[in-house]
Amino acid sequence: MAQIAPAAGTGWNRFSAIPRLWAAVVLVLLAALMVAGWSGGVGGKRVQPAKPTSMKFEGMVGDHALYLNILRKMEAGQSYYPAATETQRAHRYPLHPFFTVRLPTQAEIMAVIGLRGSVALLTLTGLAAILLWRKRLMADDDLPRYARFGALLMAANMSQIVSRQWVLMHEVVAGVLIALALALYRPARPWPAMAVIALALAMRETVLPVAMLLGLFALIDRDWRAAAGWLGIGLSFLALMAWHAATLTAFVRPDDMTTPGWSGMGGWPAYLSFVHVSSAFRFLPAWTMVPVVPLALLGWAAWRSRLGTTMLIVQLGYAAMLMLFARPNNFYWAMLIEPTLFVGLIFAPAALLALYRSIRAEPSPVSVPAV
Repeated sequence: MAQIAPAAGTGWNRFSAIPRLWAAVVLVLLAALMVAGWSGGVGGKRVQPAKPTSMKFEGMVGDHALYLNILRKMEAGQSYYPAATETQRAHRYPLHPFFTVRLPTQAEIMAVIGLRGSVALLTLTGLAAILLWRKRLMADDDLPRYARFGALLMAANMSQIVSRQWVLMHEVVAGVLIALALALYRPARPWPAMAVIALALAMRETVLPVAMLLGLFALIDRDWRAAAGWLGIGLSFLALMAWHAATLTAFVRPDDMTTPGWSGMGGWPAYLSFVHVSSAFRFLPAWTMVPVVPLALLGWAAWRSRLGTTMLIVQLGYAAMLMLFARPNNFYWAMLIEPTLFVGLIFAPAALLALYRSIRAEPSPVSVPAV
């Protein structure tokens, strides 16, 4: 398989040998993101939590109550599709188009192992992701020794995995599985990551961009076996969605509610707001996201490796999705990437120092040929 090796003498930090002009461009872009976040305003009406009039069930509110109600009906013996459609219809949740009803995978698993078992299983999965990320950061000999502490930043932003209400949310489970898959991802041995991503896709279709990216890398590497594996996962996913749509036709009525769509167009400030309420930073003022998120992205951009590049593309891709499509009440979509986002902060100080040194470096003298 063809792999792109780092340029000699530059080490892990992509910015360590960057020309002065490009260093200036990166710093200007970093500053522009901070200005855009500050001027646009973070928090406030950009996030819409559950309302007092929202659905309530067993002490939970909104979507948490919805998914718990469906789970309780399944535990009582009802099948998933009648339970989901009846509950969503009764509480004025949309049923059109078909993907407004979640895939049954997560609910079926939770109905078997129960809510407590689900919390325990997700907690163990999250711990595995944290430990594997620490191992991955330690295994790269080019990285500085402090890189391993990036796993602590992940741990701090996985608090939802021990919450019985958040384990009901598909984005939380999918986010943990994405973090686990990326820790396992190695181009020469893609199968463990492939299996985890396939499971995550069976729970939440918004995991598809990660599968597509890793499949694209397999094509770039001309690893035809891996490419075939990713293609197989993609085709299986399409078959699952087709089966899901067909099954729903027996339970959905023409007069059921239709979703208002996903055209939030909240831009960069909305993305920062969603990340704020979905992370450990929710205990701090919302404006803390203005510098922190751009610095986390800068850190990911600095790590010269396949995994570093993968993480940067994943973070930017989901940021674009949140900026363009997420409505204020879809803030929990940020939980798909929030576990891994802030790991980039561990690389940010070295990235800033390298950029500063490039700016301050004396330009190379121009040699004048002798006459």
